[in-house]
Amino acid sequence: MNWSNIFESMYFWYNEFVGWYLVQPIYIQILSIIGIITLLSLVIILVFYLIKGIAYLIYYILKGIYYILKGIGYGFFKLCKGFYNLVSGKSNSKTQPENKNIQVEDSDRRAILYCTECGKAFSEKMILKLYNEGTVFCVNCGENFKLIETFRAPMIAK
Repeated sequence: MNWSNIFESMYFWYNEFVGWYLVQPIYIQILSIIGIITLLSLVIILVFYLIKGIAYLIYYILKGIYYILKGIGYGFFKLCKGFYNLVSGKSNSKTQPENKNIQVEDSDRRAILYCTECGKAFSEKMILKLYNEGTVFCVNCGENFKLIETFRAPMIAK
């Protein structure tokens, strides 16, 4: 590659453009300057978004590779931990809940409650949360309900 030929060629075409530019009327000169500035700004914007897209592509590829390797490592860890527990005779240290379906023991509390806003019946979990925490939100419409407990006098058997 001969650099002197490249520079001579650029100098020749620059002189041709300047000669053409000076011959044109003033409004063509102004419009050509505006066109050149527009083309340069479009090229700069195009290059910017091209570089940004390539950077995002590389970022998400590396992020995906990281998550894949993390999953493989976690699976390998769980496999080794399970094998260790099997060989050593240890069980998992996590305690599992005895019964997931907890029922309310008090017969007065077994009632079907309805939302005053949307009219849907409360689920069993909503009723339990209402009795345990004192407040619950309707899962359908988001209405807030608070528990107001009334104390009944015990019935006296005759």
